[in-house]
Amino acid sequence: MIIIIQAIVILAALGLVVFVLAGRQTHAVLAWKKIALCLLAVAMMVAVLFPESTNHVAHLFGVGRGADLLLYILTLAFIAYVLNNYLREQREKDRLFRLARKVALIEANERYSISKK
Repeated sequence: MIIIIQAIVILAALGLVVFVLAGRQTHAVLAWKKIALCLLAVAMMVAVLFPESTNHVAHLFGVGRGADLLLYILTLAFIAYVLNNYLREQREKDRLFRLARKVALIEANERYSISKK
């Protein structure tokens, strides 16, 4: 029997997948990110429907409880997310600086060049 919170979590997982895959900006999301999201949603639904399965998987990895394993995975995912965002922000800053330099050079060339009349 599915309790209310399980149904809410499963519907939220399905809604998230539909939102990302059917959204207007879906072409901007890389294919591996879409696949990872679908796998995450499936894993989330399995963990909600069969809570003991997380304990079994945790024991395979030498972790005492499934909740601890999920916390470790969540911590690792958060660190990867923060690092990814930091690197992307640095790339964007570099692109912005390069663009600003190009615009400054073009404007300086237009302003100070000797026009042939």
